[in-house]
Amino acid sequence: MRLLVLAGTEDGRELADALKQRGHEVLVSTLTAYGADLAQGQGLQARSGAMDEEGLTDLLRGSSFAALVDATHPYAVRVKEMAKKVCANLSLPYLRWERSALELEDHSYIHWAEDIPDAARIAAGLGHRIMLTTGSNGLPEWVSLPLLKDKLLYVRVLPTSEVLARCESLGFKPNQIIAAQGPFSQAWDEAMFRQLDVEVVVAKESGKVGGTLEKVQACLSLNIPLVLIKRPVTENDSHNLTVAQFIKRLEELI
Repeated sequence: MRLLVLAGTEDGRELADALKQRGHEVLVSTLTAYGADLAQGQGLQARSGAMDEEGLTDLLRGSSFAALVDATHPYAVRVKEMAKKVCANLSLPYLRWERSALELEDHSYIHWAEDIPDAARIAAGLGHRIMLTTGSNGLPEWVSLPLLKDKLLYVRVLPTSEVLARCESLGFKPNQIIAAQGPFSQAWDEAMFRQLDVEVVVAKESGKVGGTLEKVQACLSLNIPLVLIKRPVTENDSHNLTVAQFIKRLEELI
């Protein structure tokens, strides 16, 4: 069957490749051209660029897709809701694939936050030199928060001209921007945190793929407080499925 897979992450591409290996015709849709390049490098068909409801509707209608598989990042709430709405309007099956969450024991250096304002409040009370590893999209909200005005913020972001321009437009200086492509090892994280004398790290609970566990291990090793932003609450029940189990469910549904 022909499937549209929304995926810009490593595990999303792995799922798309597994679907292809099962004999399905797969088109991977990513936000960035770089994400599409990575997918094409794995032998997958790919397109890139943001889509609104109209654009996604036109793509699904024009290519006779049997279903949409949403394998976007756990925090891509807007895209998820839009995709669900479009599929409902088209009476097209929508299936959500979500990477497994981390299973972390309680620790005095791990602090859980509900959202960015809550994370900022917690981080501001823990230290002055704060490392944000939560991506560039949320940076406008971070810099708008008054309680962080006197804090020294570092950001780790993708090394693209668009992202760097966004950081600079928000007032970040070159010595506050770490532009690099992850995921990173624990040793890499530890070296960076030491080099910058980081006092607090903020991250998203992005799951077992993507380097979150390595950040946790680095912070605990260096006794640095870590603020983890919880995942958005969803009704998805596929987060505990293996790739094989998810594909079996999809094939039974279609």
